[in-house]
Amino acid sequence: MTMGAESLSPSRRGFLAALGAGAAGLAIGFRLDGAQAQAPAVTPMLRANPRLDSWVRITPDGRIVVLTGRVELGQGVLTAMRQIAAEELDVAPDRLELISGDTAETADEGVTAGSQSIRFGGEALGVACADARATLVGVAAEAWGVERAAVSVKDGVIEGIGGHRMTYAEAAARVSLVRPVDTAARRKPPGAATLVGTSMPRTDIPAKVFGRQVFIHDLRPEGMLFGAVARPPAYAARLVALDLAWAKSLPGVVEVVRDGSFLGVVARREEQANDAARRIAAAATWQDGAPIFGGRGVFDHLLTAPAKVDTIHTTPAGPAAVRTKRAEYRRGFQAHASIGASCALAEWKDGRLTVWSHAQGPFPLRGDLARGLRMDAAAVRVIHVQGSGCYGHNGADDVALDAALLARAVPGRPVRVHWTHEEEMVWEPWGSAMVVRMEAGLGADGSIASWGHDVWSFPHSTRPGGTTGCNLRSAWYLENPVPMSPVVDGPLPNGAAARNAVPIYAVPGQRVTTHFHAEMPVRTSALRTLGGYFNAVAAEMFMDDLAAEAGVDPVAWRLRHLRDPRLAAVLRRAVEVSGWQPRAVTPGRGQAEGTLLVGTGVGLSKYKNSDSHVAVVARVAVEPATGRVHVRKMWAATEAGRLVNPDGVTNQIEGGMVQAASWTLLEEGRWDARRMVSEDYAAYPILGFEAVPPIESVLMDRPDLPSLGVGEGSQGPTGAAIANAILDATGRRVAEIPFTPDRVRAALAG
Repeated sequence: MTMGAESLSPSRRGFLAALGAGAAGLAIGFRLDGAQAQAPAVTPMLRANPRLDSWVRITPDGRIVVLTGRVELGQGVLTAMRQIAAEELDVAPDRLELISGDTAETADEGVTAGSQSIRFGGEALGVACADARATLVGVAAEAWGVERAAVSVKDGVIEGIGGHRMTYAEAAARVSLVRPVDTAARRKPPGAATLVGTSMPRTDIPAKVFGRQVFIHDLRPEGMLFGAVARPPAYAARLVALDLAWAKSLPGVVEVVRDGSFLGVVARREEQANDAARRIAAAATWQDGAPIFGGRGVFDHLLTAPAKVDTIHTTPAGPAAVRTKRAEYRRGFQAHASIGASCALAEWKDGRLTVWSHAQGPFPLRGDLARGLRMDAAAVRVIHVQGSGCYGHNGADDVALDAALLARAVPGRPVRVHWTHEEEMVWEPWGSAMVVRMEAGLGADGSIASWGHDVWSFPHSTRPGGTTGCNLRSAWYLENPVPMSPVVDGPLPNGAAARNAVPIYAVPGQRVTTHFHAEMPVRTSALRTLGGYFNAVAAEMFMDDLAAEAGVDPVAWRLRHLRDPRLAAVLRRAVEVSGWQPRAVTPGRGQAEGTLLVGTGVGLSKYKNSDSHVAVVARVAVEPATGRVHVRKMWAATEAGRLVNPDGVTNQIEGGMVQAASWTLLEEGRWDARRMVSEDYAAYPILGFEAVPPIESVLMDRPDLPSLGVGEGSQGPTGAAIANAILDATGRRVAEIPFTPDRVRAALAG
């Protein structure tokens, strides 16, 4: 894979130390006199977390501590945050001590999700660090009786004419303590940057490569016990009876916890806990609930069951249409399918709870833990520790409550709960199945005269973070259950079910309507991009269908309807680097290469209609006899404003392309009357290394523009490019994702 650019290591001692009052050292606040005029708009993270010591601290012994509420999910965000802070503070990146995602220490930045970390969290950290630097420089300048312009900073040491030197710690000792961030503080202009915009190596990779203690699964504090949950046979099942005395006699069992239908064990060893949980679940008497979807298929359920219908976006009508084109596209349930299953540790001590978790939102998790356990949130501390990446709401939050419920039975002993892979697949929230119906009116000149986008969906976010209820699964099974928070669909402009349903093309008569199912026979929540991936795929498939009907090549068709120069630029660049010569698709007629059908397609997206601009070109080969699709190569062009770490952006874009290829070709969950049954990689295959195609991506850097989110920018256009390449190769549209061999063969036969 290539890229071109254009224009906390937990230890046993650290684990126990974290139970104390917090990190050692003095938090020093800063004051900057003479605020500058025409201050830029305050980033939302600073409005929510205005205290300067929530972002940066200088200790008397010279430590420079930078704090962020964002957490590392494998996306490299902490490397980028370190670059931003080091740039604004004028210190070497490795001098910074970085604290991330600790409810006793850091700012509450909600959930690390939605491609928002750099755009909002990075901007807040940058302003805070710029404020800190300006204040310390001002202290030194005043002490030396010189203008600030006569003072410079080299690696955290302030220097002036005549040999004057003052460390940050010495300067910090002369100013007042904690205060709000001066939001008028100015960050360095892009032209003066030496770190931001460079591909600084990832700071988290070496420890992972050399097998050091990094992941939550590696934690082994003294006295730790192991927990496991005895799962019911169905989502709606309830516990009727269990012989507790027998359960407590099983090998290695320290305690059995029954609270309503929540049933779990604490044991001395992990295999003892898992074995006891399996045996207890099998021996218990359960009462099943109603069958999932009433025994119907999910698409029938979505299209016929009562739903909340809202038209959420319209624009004025244009010229009258002379004909209408309609299409329907479908996507099944999809999973996070992390290779490493969810894990958490919990310990109760003196009435307080500490949880170590790889959740994407430590603060939202703390709130839901408190409500689920019916305790004061101030008595709960959540500390983020890295886990297996998932990019969405998998089991990381749920397993934290499992650990807390089990640890409550053995106060003073840390309890570790590590779900099995099968448990992860069945009990985590899934990405929603969806149906999208598109309708376009075509004018007399052949251009699009109206555009309708209807989406049927279950929820795309049931994460922790509400103000009432509890979105942690085990809370619903307790004797005194805490119900789920009210389920809502995310509103525009970001959207949830309708994310990226608003067209990126300048067409009149736009209408976007959601058909939202708040009730979930299969629990659904955030899977990377929420509804954005499939809405973008559906819209881009429809654009190719319209182009084919008009007899126009798909790139020229898009350019005819684009008014956004940034989108047009990435589209042209992706086509250029691919060397593709687009042609008009003839429905029903493919392109043969020996025994294969080969084709090239394109997808275009502006994520959330506000973030990164990405175009992807994909080349595929289809085996007509088997229906198998092979992606031969993919190309991408990305423009996301100012790039903080180009290599990090490339990794996010290309990683998203690989994940989207897997979603588009392979991934789909199955269920029976009781629960999901796709519980391993045989039943739920994902893309293997041998199937990853070559990828060539280029970045179009715009240092004159604000940084935009990229983590979820490439999934939609990648799925669309593959779908449209199959259309180009075969002349047939496969309308249901994933594009399994059976579905491709059916399309060819049709």
